[in-house]
Amino acid sequence: MKQTENDPLSEFNQIYKQMNEIYHIYAKEHGVSDTELWLLYSLCAKDSAYTQREICSVWHYPPQTIHSALKKLQKNKLIELIPVPDNNKNKRIILTKNGKSITKKIILPLITAEQNAFRRLNEEQDRLLSLTKEYVDSLRKEIKEI
Repeated sequence: MKQTENDPLSEFNQIYKQMNEIYHIYAKEHGVSDTELWLLYSLCAKDSAYTQREICSVWHYPPQTIHSALKKLQKNKLIELIPVPDNNKNKRIILTKNGKSITKKIILPLITAEQNAFRRLNEEQDRLLSLTKEYVDSLRKEIKEI
């Protein structure tokens, strides 16, 4: 089945790509990769520390992608990897003082911009979330059946 430019699915995919591009440009303008941006975002947005496995699960990234980004953030002294008691293989990811400073400059303004944009949707917020979740679930099911 061929998609046309006026096809709602094509338009939805283009909108999704536009949103990704917004984050990509923001990351690039601030000297980080997309994955590094989302890693810093996740560490800033959560009160407790994540492990690499938890980030992969919650943010849907392959372990190797996260591992590479973690190594770069660690090299730049933005994070520390602290072994989990009784499990040296599993490490908690902690922002360093420099990492907290960077997230304050890069991530907090991004979160504020997102919140402001989302607030403009007013009563449509719940509907957007509900429909998007429903679409993701349906897409996952359909692709599994291929």
